[in-house]
Amino acid sequence: MTARRLPTGGARRRHDSTIPPGSAVAPEDRIIGDTGPAEGPLVVAIGSVHGNEPAGTRALERIFDEIERDGYRFAGRLIGLRGNMRARRRGRRFITRDLNRSWTSAGLTALLAHDRGQADDPCADQDEDCEQRELLEVLVPLLASAKQPIVFLDLHSSSGEGPPFCCMADVLRNRPIAFGVPIPVILGLEEVIDGALIGYLTDLGHCGVAFEGGPHFAPDTVDNHLAILWCTLVNVGLVEAAHVPHIDAHRQRLADATAGVPRVIEIRHRHVIQPEDEFVMHPGYENFQPIARGEHVADDRHGPVEAPEEGLMLLPLYQGQGDDGYFVGRPINKFWLNLSAKMRSDTIDRLFPALPGVHRDPNRSDCYLVDPRIARYRTTEIFHLFGYRRSRSHGDLLAFSRRRPDFEALDALPPELAPLLTD
Repeated sequence: MTARRLPTGGARRRHDSTIPPGSAVAPEDRIIGDTGPAEGPLVVAIGSVHGNEPAGTRALERIFDEIERDGYRFAGRLIGLRGNMRARRRGRRFITRDLNRSWTSAGLTALLAHDRGQADDPCADQDEDCEQRELLEVLVPLLASAKQPIVFLDLHSSSGEGPPFCCMADVLRNRPIAFGVPIPVILGLEEVIDGALIGYLTDLGHCGVAFEGGPHFAPDTVDNHLAILWCTLVNVGLVEAAHVPHIDAHRQRLADATAGVPRVIEIRHRHVIQPEDEFVMHPGYENFQPIARGEHVADDRHGPVEAPEEGLMLLPLYQGQGDDGYFVGRPINKFWLNLSAKMRSDTIDRLFPALPGVHRDPNRSDCYLVDPRIARYRTTEIFHLFGYRRSRSHGDLLAFSRRRPDFEALDALPPELAPLLTD
């Protein structure tokens, strides 16, 4: 497979169509709309990365209808893409694997080894392999030609009830995108989930924010996503607020929908499940619902599942597929975010190796290893202040790494993607 250039032109909308079994999806069929090349920011919005989440795709179809109908002229470019088209046609989250858990350097290297004849079985592509390849055909030319960070928006919905919110990796360039929309912001999801598309693109130096619009099939979810899109286009400067007739109504819709919900929430716990667990969430839980420590929230084949700490329920699982049973979050004060922005502009983090129990990973310059038996006082919170938001176990140690803090124009793609680029 080689990457192909996007067709250019004015705004347009393409309707989703049936995909015959075994057929490939051409890049132009995956594109919902494209306002065409223009000087200014590039925003790429993707809907239905999970096939049972149609609201994001429908909102993109609506916004391109409005753009075409009202003759908007943007100081930049908007591209709307369909995510997992095969799973969407079947109303499933995914068919063979979760398309939003495979965006890693190792995963992409393995996928693309098929094209170079290096795989054990180069004909073994499954549905999500095809989906990922076809998305890369669209994304790689955009990534290769970027002279400034691309703004990527991933539009999701949830199987539980609750208001809209957004998730981001807490790098400073993401904050204006996330906080420019009047909905709660969730931090720390990237610490407990690997391989998300938005996380991978953020690691490349771009902006990436995932928006949850509400329940999968609620009409309000499409309206919420439409409001989120217009607010974001105004925030990044593609269009002036004065030129969007309903921008105040869009902002008010989102503010009303999230009234009373904390502005910033940090993930504290993820309950991971496997199909053999026979996990069943207790009915009635909603996003941001308060829960108590020890509360009986679900059952599995081992018995009751209890919340490990007090907090807010997030993303309770009420669908057949997925490996996230639920999350627990807690509110944090924006004071700490403001403080962290100031601290990240300094070089105080270079002093980390002088702290007891902390040393730099000899194999990674952007990673510190921490012995929790020695560094016991608010270790995670301190590293979070400096943008080290990805903690993993490293034997008996904790590993804290930092996403790329600044965008650098790339003369070449990352090694795993470079073979896809053609002149």
